[in-house]
Amino acid sequence: MGKVKQKNRPKTPKHEVFSSAGTAKYIGKSIEGESTITIVDYSVEGVLITQNPAIEEIKDLLASQMNHWIDIEGIHNKENIEKISKVFELHPLMMEDILNTTQKAKLDYYEKNNQMFLVLKIPFRNKETAEIETEHVSIVLDEKYALSFQELDNHNIFKPILLRMDRENSKTKRSKLDYLFYSFIDIAVDNYFVVLNETEEKLEALSDQILANAKSIHQNQLFYIKREINALRKALFPLKDIINQLVRDENNLIHSETKVYLKDVLDHVLENLEAIETFKDEIENLLVNYHSQLSNRMNSVMKTLTVFTAIFMPLTFIVGIYGMNFEHMPELKEPNGYFYTLGGMFVLSIGLWIYFKWKKYI
Repeated sequence: MGKVKQKNRPKTPKHEVFSSAGTAKYIGKSIEGESTITIVDYSVEGVLITQNPAIEEIKDLLASQMNHWIDIEGIHNKENIEKISKVFELHPLMMEDILNTTQKAKLDYYEKNNQMFLVLKIPFRNKETAEIETEHVSIVLDEKYALSFQELDNHNIFKPILLRMDRENSKTKRSKLDYLFYSFIDIAVDNYFVVLNETEEKLEALSDQILANAKSIHQNQLFYIKREINALRKALFPLKDIINQLVRDENNLIHSETKVYLKDVLDHVLENLEAIETFKDEIENLLVNYHSQLSNRMNSVMKTLTVFTAIFMPLTFIVGIYGMNFEHMPELKEPNGYFYTLGGMFVLSIGLWIYFKWKKYI
């Protein structure tokens, strides 16, 4: 793994305080370009796709008895989103949450128009920066149609759903709109699987490196991964309550057959949450191992320095004695005193070295 670059967290503007509820304002990344609108009409007989129709003509295109899915990629164009909102008579609070990319995952039911509104946070790994990011996606389910609003243009998060529709005996084509609604949630949860699998591979590689030779950069990498999985948990955790609510509540938009599939997705959500907790424990264990290795390395250095200090201490003592400037020191007049002293110091050093080896201090 390469060097971790410490980056400042992007400062995304939050909800404006003291503003009126239902105030529509785009809050998110600065993106240029137009929104892309795709209408997918489908039934058992086939699939009909219409690209970028005029917003005013969308309602006319939904006159057939087929199921209708309107996908909008790019919510940065507030004017287009407002026009679409008027066409489908969306509640102002829906508009506010659609345009606010900092809104966490949530589920609302608007009884007056019999519409269900869902906000999802779908993770993906940015190919340029290799960082985990989340895309803000809003879903509106009506008896006659389903709307999906994707934060980013040309990201194609829901492309797997179109691929499923191409199959001859597609469950999506044979089912009602609530199954498509389930498919949106299923795609979101599958993306968590993909990102967490990548995180697991990074942790395994990092674990091998730390066990082999812990370095200071490894601690930075562990903290970085920990921050990523904490962000994933924050984005995923509300989905557990959302699916429980979909399974528990009774309404004419979600049918009992689809609730069976939602329960299966709930199992996947719980599996992902368990994986996140496992990764957090593994990171803590790796940090303990990292600090333990550093501590052992420091202890080894200190032990070596202590041994050398113990060897040179008596030698320093001898040198200190014969370095005193007294006139009456008999040894100073010994013709071979210098050689006797050096020999004694050498024997003493070797003796101490053998002793420390025997005691396994070195």
